[in-house]
Order: sequence, then structure tokens, then C-alpha cells
Amino acid sequence: MIEIKGLSKCFGDIRAVKDVDFQVEDGNIFCLLGSNGAGKTTIIKTLIGLLEGSEGRALIDGKVIRNDVRCKTLFGYLPEQPHLYERLTGREFLDIMGSLKGVDKEKLDRLIERWSKALELDRRIDSEMGSYSKGMKQKVLFINAIIHDPPNLILDEPTVGLDPRYSQFMKKKIRELSRDGKTVLMSTHITSVAEEIADVVGIIDRGELLTVGTPKELVERTGRNNLEGAFVEVIDDERRNA
Repeated sequence: MIEIKGLSKCFGDIRAVKDVDFQVEDGNIFCLLGSNGAGKTTIIKTLIGLLEGSEGRALIDGKVIRNDVRCKTLFGYLPEQPHLYERLTGREFLDIMGSLKGVDKEKLDRLIERWSKALELDRRIDSEMGSYSKGMKQKVLFINAIIHDPPNLILDEPTVGLDPRYSQFMKKKIRELSRDGKTVLMSTHITSVAEEIADVVGIIDRGELLTVGTPKELVERTGRNNLEGAFVEVIDDERRNA
């Protein structure tokens, strides 16, 4: 389970996240849906220990994640921006990261082969990552996120940079991982992605979590035809009343 309890985060005078509360039940996909700059990535980075919250708590399986390798085996993380060691090959990077996460070498080699082939990276897996496109780097980072079979997945804009075919593959794989019992927290600014795969959606704007519900519930509450319409209605209504 992933729990965000009264979380706030300030950067100087800017309150980037404002008293956010939600939880992701085991085996569910919870999608933080918001525009760029809404606070999604700040919440995620606080949850995984890259940032420290100003108030409140962020927990994965009841633990506050610190700079501790043992804690970090509890989750797999896919960042929005694919910053990688560009002089390493994809295989070298995954081999190092999988070893650090305790994956047996023989099993690790099989997994790298399996996933690089599934994502059509096998022809480039032994090339330096500095030569990769953003989409290719995103694929490597997705493999890195799941290679140690973690119980929780934290995915920040997982379909950004992917062509439509592999965006569809990614969404399908996230659904499969959820059905296998993985707890998934993901962020996106693309309403169609959230509507297609999320069990629960939280609409966030200017650091505030405005509403939470299933895609169907959000559409019904706002009287709109789809999640995109519901998202626009919720944001516009909040800003009119602000």
C-alpha cells in the first residue's frame, strides 16, 4: 500500500504541494492527473525519498523511504526525465542496477534479454546510452523499474516520449502488473491514459488534490462525456472559486 498523509512541500515561499491525502490500495492503479507543474512529480519524489516533505508523511508499505537500499527494494521507479550514464550501454546499466537490487546474475541476464527483445531494444542494448533517443531511454528505465519484481511501482509520466505502439504496450503492461498484484502510483497529464488504465484518479492543480474517484465517477459527478471534460470542469470550477 502507498499512503500520502497530509503531505505539504515548500520551496522557499512557494508551496508546491498543499496538504495532500490519498492512498493506493494493493493491486490498484492510482493516477495523479494534472497539468505540468501541478505538483505530481514533487509528490512522487517525496514518496521515494528524493525530497523531504515540509509537513505530513509519505509511506510505502508502512515505511518512510530513506537513502537505504533495503527500503528501495520495496518499489520500482520510472522518472519523467531519463537522465542516464551515457557512456554505459543499456545492458551494462541494467546489469549494475539489477545486481544492486539483489537479482541473481543468471536470472538478471535472462530478464535483460527478455525485456530488451519485448521492447525492441535488443539490437541496441549493447550500444552506449548516449546514442539512444528519449523513447529508448524510457524503455531502459522501465525495465530497470520492474527488473527486481518489486511490490510497488512509481511511474512518473510513463508514456512520455514513446511512439503510439509502445505507449500502448506500456499501458497494457501496467495493467498486467496490476492484475499480478502490483500497487501502481503513476502520474500523467494525458487524460486518455488515465481514463484507459486507472482504477482511481486524483485530479491535482497548483499543488492541491481537488477530487478523487474512478474515471466513471468523475465523469458522472461533472456531467461531462469523458474524463478530459471532467478534468477541465474540475479545474475551471476550482479556479473560478479561488
